Amino acid sequence: MITFKEMKNGFLGQDEGVNFQKPYAQAKTIIVPFGLENTISYGGGTKKGPRAIINASHQVETLDEETLKSPYKCGIATLQEPVIPKNNKDAVNLLAEIVGKIIKDNKYPLILGGEHSLTQGSIAGLSKKYKNFSVLHFDAHSDTRLEYHGNEYSHAAIMSQVLKKYPISKLVQVGIRSLSNQNKELNFRKQNKNKIKTFWGWKNPGPKEVANAIPTKNVFISFDVDVFDPSIMPSTGTPEPGGLLWWPILKILKQVFQTKNVIGADIIELAPNSRLLHPDFLVAKLVYKMIGYKFDKILKS
Repeated sequence: MITFKEMKNGFLGQDEGVNFQKPYAQAKTIIVPFGLENTISYGGGTKKGPRAIINASHQVETLDEETLKSPYKCGIATLQEPVIPKNNKDAVNLLAEIVGKIIKDNKYPLILGGEHSLTQGSIAGLSKKYKNFSVLHFDAHSDTRLEYHGNEYSHAAIMSQVLKKYPISKLVQVGIRSLSNQNKELNFRKQNKNKIKTFWGWKNPGPKEVANAIPTKNVFISFDVDVFDPSIMPSTGTPEPGGLLWWPILKILKQVFQTKNVIGADIIELAPNSRLLHPDFLVAKLVYKMIGYKFDKILKS
């Protein structure tokens, strides 16, 4: 059975004598740093993403400006990053074991990547408990190739693989503005048109439109930061022009958290640049906002 070691100065850290972290046993949210980077195809650096997000989180104000509540009070623990196997299949299996343990303990897993191929581990772990759920996929890229350079565990094939292997009722994609012309991918999307709903990047869907497209109560969120426009998120491996901005995305997330049961999330593909701090901070604040949305009812009570 897997055992966890906790990071001493994890997400949010401590400030002026106040420790914003809880021990694993007392925490509702478990932050899992998982800097997998085995199949990147353009810019690199995602393996450094988790550490950059955690470091930036130490500068995030703990009072949420929307709700005037402090989400950290629900309890956040950060695990130490494990030694990640070089083989993607082994890495995916390791993350599945970690996520499976977290949900068995009735906690909320939030994984920090790392490249997008790690999502298969997140979903494999969740599928040990949940047999009927949807995936809400924020991304600039469709990620529905059947394989990339012969590797079905590639980041470019992640969504086709999870649809084929796990009990996913619907894949709802938001912000997509890049799709390959491979016949295999196009045929896969056509064959699965009833299971894939895509809000293309130029359509700017409203919060209710996205939430209503999710047919199940339970939903997993996979959030590739390149869904953001490069003007606010340049630190990613394959930035695409025409992305979404901060508040429209937060409005979608808030609506989904209010109307669905979000069973877990991963936030991936940050490739930090030491000369640019704002992308790291943006992602750290995004993580904190998502925790606040998840436990909004508890915070209000």
